[in-house]
Amino acid sequence: MKWWFQGISNATISVDTFLLMGGLLVSFLLLAELDKKKGKFNFGLFYLHRYLRLTPVYAIVLGFIATLIVYMGTGPNWYNIETSAYGCRINWWWHLLYSESNSSMHNSQRYCKCMEQTWYLALDMQLFIVSPLVIYLMWRWKKIGLPLLGFLFIGTIAANFAIFAVFDLMPTVMPTRTMDTIAMGLDADYYYTKPWTRAPPYIVGVWLGWFLYVTKDSQKRTSKIILVIFWTMSSAIILAVIYGLIPYLDETAVPAIDPTISLFYGSLHRTAWAMAVAWIVYACTKGYGGIINRLLSWKGFLPLSRLSYCVYLIHFAYLDVFYASNRKLVYYTFNSQLMTYLGIVVTVFGLAFVVSITVEASFLNIEKLLFASFSPRT
Repeated sequence: MKWWFQGISNATISVDTFLLMGGLLVSFLLLAELDKKKGKFNFGLFYLHRYLRLTPVYAIVLGFIATLIVYMGTGPNWYNIETSAYGCRINWWWHLLYSESNSSMHNSQRYCKCMEQTWYLALDMQLFIVSPLVIYLMWRWKKIGLPLLGFLFIGTIAANFAIFAVFDLMPTVMPTRTMDTIAMGLDADYYYTKPWTRAPPYIVGVWLGWFLYVTKDSQKRTSKIILVIFWTMSSAIILAVIYGLIPYLDETAVPAIDPTISLFYGSLHRTAWAMAVAWIVYACTKGYGGIINRLLSWKGFLPLSRLSYCVYLIHFAYLDVFYASNRKLVYYTFNSQLMTYLGIVVTVFGLAFVVSITVEASFLNIEKLLFASFSPRT
């Protein structure tokens, strides 16, 4: 494996970027709402809005996989589609309760999984449910809320260390270490999908949202020396997280990875990534982002971002159908996989556009009408 391929094989850290942004948005927006309404907060409407925003299109895609997807084609590996459809028929309610990442049924029926990627929705929803309790304390009693947030952060970091130490987990996915990577299939049960191990990036996001909110009106400028130091540190952390395990890729040269490396890298690299990205968000927000801010602020991302949730929901099922119906051997080369990737991306975004305008947009408009009835009239 080439060293530069680590940018792809280590792509699971992108999940931690989403967790960071989730914590940031709920913190910043909720603090603004608490200020606006003088601390009055309707927990019921807050959670209902979140559930109605995510669930209708999710339920319809899940229902399609459970019932109709098996009629979309045939192929040598079509049993994968049938197994997925069966998993959705028996486990659908765990998904719509956003608890499949922790459910015993999900773990006991691991070969009948449904929409495997939606473990993240369950994880994010569980963190979302807990976060307003801490954020409210940060707004009302800062001397209690901030230490509590710090305690939760240290506790979840400690949970990562304990789990990596007890179960002797791999530091991350390493395709060149075949048997170790196969063994990582068990990591999801102990680490990968659990809220108490994946919470640190979300907590970093909550803290960042609070800091951005309390400094939103500040005119204080950061010195150039501080900017250089933090940009250098964040860049070094990002490079270390992505490419730090290059010396251990060759299984013949390094038969076993030092347990200390696995313990510290595995327990800390996702949190370190979130902190580095948090600095980028802060710098761009305060006007220190430069070319990075101009790139991330490109207006072309706006229409794509509105399709991203539907893409997330349907892409896994489309990949299953694509490969299950394949009737020829696949020879992996860079060019062939690049062309396949680009074709799948265009197709999935096209399907997401149809789902978005027919399903998601309709339910969003219904939700707006519903919540308008709870808004005070002027």
